[in-house]
Amino acid sequence: MSQLVIEVDTPEDEALLMQLLPKLSGRLIEKKPSPVKPTLAEVLEEVIQSGGAGESYGDPAEWQREIRSWDRVLDGREE
Repeated sequence: MSQLVIEVDTPEDEALLMQLLPKLSGRLIEKKPSPVKPTLAEVLEEVIQSGGAGESYGDPAEWQREIRSWDRVLDGREE
């Protein structure tokens, strides 16, 4: 005995397969619904509703001041 995982694209194909199973001495053991994948629009809407991605990074001007404080003074130049 073998167990197969079969994926069909349309309900018509699924109905045809179900009609063929008894003729092939097969039976349906378990039917799992295919997982619903969110669309890009849904994902983006979720990001927007959660406040966007920008707030998690903080103030960009403060980050720039901090990064520039690490710069060294070049030879021949005064601060």
